[in-house]
Amino acid sequence: MIYYEHFCPEHIGTVLFITTCITATLLWSRKLNEKRTDILVRVLSVTLFSAEAIQDILAYHEGFPITSFLPMHLCNLGIFVNLLASFTRGKVSSYFSEVSLVLIMPGAIGAILFPDWNYRPFWDWLNLTIFFTHLLLTLIPLLFLVKGRTHVKFSHFWYSLLFMLVVVPPIYAYDMNFDNNYMFLRDPVDGSPLEWVYNLSDGKHYILGLFFLLVGVLAFEYALIIGLRALKKKLKKAKHSEAQAEK
Repeated sequence: MIYYEHFCPEHIGTVLFITTCITATLLWSRKLNEKRTDILVRVLSVTLFSAEAIQDILAYHEGFPITSFLPMHLCNLGIFVNLLASFTRGKVSSYFSEVSLVLIMPGAIGAILFPDWNYRPFWDWLNLTIFFTHLLLTLIPLLFLVKGRTHVKFSHFWYSLLFMLVVVPPIYAYDMNFDNNYMFLRDPVDGSPLEWVYNLSDGKHYILGLFFLLVGVLAFEYALIIGLRALKKKLKKAKHSEAQAEK
């Protein structure tokens, strides 16, 4: 049973609320130094892990089979990606923070816009908890970016592809052997871009279609982030030149 449709008034209100929370936190975080930023992302990452664990425990006590909420969706994997990015340093932190930004975050945003958990009433505890965890999955990588913890470069394009190459085959094998649909590798979410890919590929080449979707999304993200960074640098340089001219 579907209790609410995508972009119903309650859903739109939640999306706006999540957007407001993320924007306010990012603006506030600009005042934080490196040490306090470390504390913030670690607290948020642990909060995310804890919220997911509590959610799973409550779902199990409610009668959900444990096989239905194993941490094998992309967003579930993002919980561990963010923990690794938050509690490590150097290249390891840089790798996982970039995977969180360009791979996990788009998946979380897609889930917020096209939730597959609308089989529960909107104000149900499970529904609201999942929206909360996806808020954090979107916020944490943006904090990495605005605080300079993530250094996006085209030469890092392979980061997310390598991550998916490692995690997708065993998850797909599990889905096929145990009749599950983790990462939506067998069936798409109704009304989502994944369903469009499924229909365009006629279902027969769905996995290949997902690969091309992933590459397209990554290419767009890298072009957008690097383009905005170049524009910001250009505007800053122009502003500095004007200030020098006025002197």
